[in-house]
Amino acid sequence: MRLKIKWLQSHCRAKALVFRYFLIGRFLGQKAQAEVYLSLNDPHSFMLVQMLSRLAVNYHLTFKVLFIWGTLPGITICPKLYRQWAIKDANLIAEKYQLVDIKDEPTSASLTTGQQIWQFKVNNIANAEQIFINTWGNQFSEHFQTSTPTINHQVKNQTRLKAKGHYAPASILFAGTWYVGVERLYHFENMLKKLALVDDLTEALMRKNQLNQTVNQQNFPHKIVDINAAQPANAVSEPLVIYLSLRSPYSYLGFVQAINLAGQYKIELVIKPVLPLLMRGAAMPLVKQKYIYLDALREAKKLGIEFNGFTDPLGVGVMNAYRLFAWAQQQGKALEYMLACFKAIYVNGIDLANPEHIESIYKDLSLNVEDGYGYQEQHDWQQWADLNQVELTNLNLWGVPSFSYGKSSYWGQDRILVLEKEINLVKINS
Repeated sequence: MRLKIKWLQSHCRAKALVFRYFLIGRFLGQKAQAEVYLSLNDPHSFMLVQMLSRLAVNYHLTFKVLFIWGTLPGITICPKLYRQWAIKDANLIAEKYQLVDIKDEPTSASLTTGQQIWQFKVNNIANAEQIFINTWGNQFSEHFQTSTPTINHQVKNQTRLKAKGHYAPASILFAGTWYVGVERLYHFENMLKKLALVDDLTEALMRKNQLNQTVNQQNFPHKIVDINAAQPANAVSEPLVIYLSLRSPYSYLGFVQAINLAGQYKIELVIKPVLPLLMRGAAMPLVKQKYIYLDALREAKKLGIEFNGFTDPLGVGVMNAYRLFAWAQQQGKALEYMLACFKAIYVNGIDLANPEHIESIYKDLSLNVEDGYGYQEQHDWQQWADLNQVELTNLNLWGVPSFSYGKSSYWGQDRILVLEKEINLVKINS
């Protein structure tokens, strides 16, 4: 397992992918090309095709657009909640980049017509964008029935997506690497820059992916001060709540940013751990786990957050850590304890399945291990973890990291910027 992780994050692997999927083609005289997988019914595909339409003129490569039905079967957790979130999240992206937003969902007639018309269009981003705009705006004056060739075409593309090693729409494949959604165009452009396929990076992608209070190696929370004690008398009263899982790399990144955010704005950060999806009986295909790890790794580099590997805490490791969390929380050291557990997993390569390692973390924080186990006997971790999951579900969310602030709630470490904006508004109004 550790050897696989080392290989995934190695420079040799990155160079091998570029050599195989880009340099050989250039040597043979082939023009650089990226594949874009879009689902006409997917809100994030709608946002991505709009952004690419605006940016494509700056790139020295072509795009091959492949329409698919959607995410591969067995991937999406809580499909109904996911759909609600996807539309809400897509509109946040639309507001952020001044794109066409979503007011109504496309009718089945519009979807069928859009898919049918696409078969007769020249394959390029501009035509794909127009199909999406007409479909999501329900703007077709006449409608067409679906046809067998259209169905076969999308099935073929769906099969290609799976064969290439991915599972979701709104995805770009270039030089052997996947980039999902508008938020990863930052990384896509950086790859193009390295390969001399774009002259200048898009300023909006760089500027709008940074906190006002940026996390970096200078202010990375190696040690946490008591945020609550640091609050002035007139501090913003609303707490920032984070729902997280130790096994989620995105939870780690979101947690570090949330600590930074709470510290800068002098607000309380409340931690609500939940069980990993795999410990809740949900499926997590290896192809998805691989993408999440690689994506979290490059996000960590962008954010300046330490991320050296992954020592899987699934099962006993998670249980060991959660058993002693409640007492650390009672002693006002929940943030320090959770950060130490995250760093054990993603930075220091420490196996939390060994109780001695958890107890060592306790001792480093000047916490009494016996008191921790004693408190656990009266406050079973499974009960509060289940309650946290119920709270998360009541927010119409299911995954981690998720955040709530006041009456607003968001899923994903990518939405830290939205949280900062809301905190600023509350601060100004108070």
